[in-house]
Amino acid sequence: MAASEQVGRVSAPPSNRRAAERAGQRPARLLAATLTLAVLLYFFPLFHVVSLQTQAAAAATAAASASAAFDPVTAAAKFWQIDLPAAATRAVELPALAPAIRANAESAKTQFSKSAGLGTAYFFVRGSGKVLSRDRNYLRLAPAGAESEIVALRIGPIFGNTVRDGSGLLDVNSFPGLQEFNALAAALNALVEKSVGPLLREKAVVGTTVHFAGCAEAPEGAAEAGEPLLTIIPVQAEVL
Repeated sequence: MAASEQVGRVSAPPSNRRAAERAGQRPARLLAATLTLAVLLYFFPLFHVVSLQTQAAAAATAAASASAAFDPVTAAAKFWQIDLPAAATRAVELPALAPAIRANAESAKTQFSKSAGLGTAYFFVRGSGKVLSRDRNYLRLAPAGAESEIVALRIGPIFGNTVRDGSGLLDVNSFPGLQEFNALAAALNALVEKSVGPLLREKAVVGTTVHFAGCAEAPEGAAEAGEPLLTIIPVQAEVL
């Protein structure tokens, strides 16, 4: 009887006890790991849920900051003094452009124009011509090298986007928004009126020769006889 009781009190092998202990600790470790992960995700989430209203507000704030930082007068002055003169040396020569327009306006547009979107195309052109007549707003020139044509240089108030878009150098996507892009156009027009218009109004009398570079909207077709083939807004001018 004593032997059987002794057999009944035999302990489990040590390896089995360690396995049982590990099995008992496993839920506790899992719980601790889960709690730790939950705390980390709370303070350092994998992603943030942002409402559309918050995104729109942030975008509006960024746009407002960019708009406030944009100075159209400064931007226009830089473009006028640096970029535009460099581009003028590469402008299409009027003696080549004028007969091309007369022969086929669409083909000339494809070959020589700068596109500004919405179907509008412009020529950036340079040349010279003798003043045939003048009025308050225009000089009419007989271009050197294209004497059968007549072009007009605008010397009156400047409106629109022809100066801004005519060189093909400026892209609306490079500016904070359309409002700022239009403000740049107005600032460039003001520079033409201040820097070029007075010179031509004072010195470009009938019989003088004007060397110029300027921007013109591409015509849809050849002009009627006696009418200017192009109306050019001059951005550079010299009177001889």
